[in-house]
Amino acid sequence: MARREFTANALIPHGHHQNWKLIEETIREVERITDQWLYAETAIRVEGKRDLYGSYNSLIDAKIELGEDQRDVTEVDISRTENDDDSSEQYVSVTFSKNERSTSWVFASGPVKRACEDLVRGLQSFILQAINHPESARINSAEGGVFETQLQHLHPAVKPGALVRLASGHGDEAVEEACKSVGARLRSLTGLDQDGTSLVTNTLGGQPLITLNEGKTQSGEDEQKGYMHLGMALYMAARNPRAHRPSDPNFDSNEVIEWLSVASALHRALDRASLTRGKE
Repeated sequence: MARREFTANALIPHGHHQNWKLIEETIREVERITDQWLYAETAIRVEGKRDLYGSYNSLIDAKIELGEDQRDVTEVDISRTENDDDSSEQYVSVTFSKNERSTSWVFASGPVKRACEDLVRGLQSFILQAINHPESARINSAEGGVFETQLQHLHPAVKPGALVRLASGHGDEAVEEACKSVGARLRSLTGLDQDGTSLVTNTLGGQPLITLNEGKTQSGEDEQKGYMHLGMALYMAARNPRAHRPSDPNFDSNEVIEWLSVASALHRALDRASLTRGKE
């Protein structure tokens, strides 16, 4: 098993070990933010009273197997591991426990420090929002249905997180999360432990680590530079202002969706990208 160089963790509230709707939403979010892990597998471990325990590949399997014993569950652990040739290079887990005796928390480990921290902070924020605003966070709400239509075009790495945040009235957070998803993917592809415009320029600019075309023509070079500048604009004009001001409850949803589309365009470009050299 490969050595995990960095770890990060954050606490979440106790007492949500039998909140199956929250657990289901958390599993979806864990899988969404790790969809760039090519060999990732999800595991769900359940513990409870009277030696009740089990490990499952899906929440449906767990609920079917537990049956009436669901009421005796005292801890649910959701883990997502990237397995490649019997090695585990990246790992994230969320543990929902009944009380303080078994800590409820989010944990991540992997080769890039900032990636671990982003995973933990993003999941903690998602879970706290789902706990504190359960009605407004439901994707199937009336407002969520409107946004569902408006966000149909977005890349899968952007759409689910944006939908949840927009439906609960958090437009600034939707943009920030989309920016984080682009940064996380650039770090995952290259192994760089950077963020912001420096990450974009070092991966897409100059002698790029990530190439979006063969670069044999002026048009190809211009496209590469264009996506680099697009990424820089996403950080400088979209993320940075929102990261340094209070969240605006009266956000312009059209502006938010336009920035989400920029992040989506970058992800689609990365779908067809290639590395000039492997991770260091």
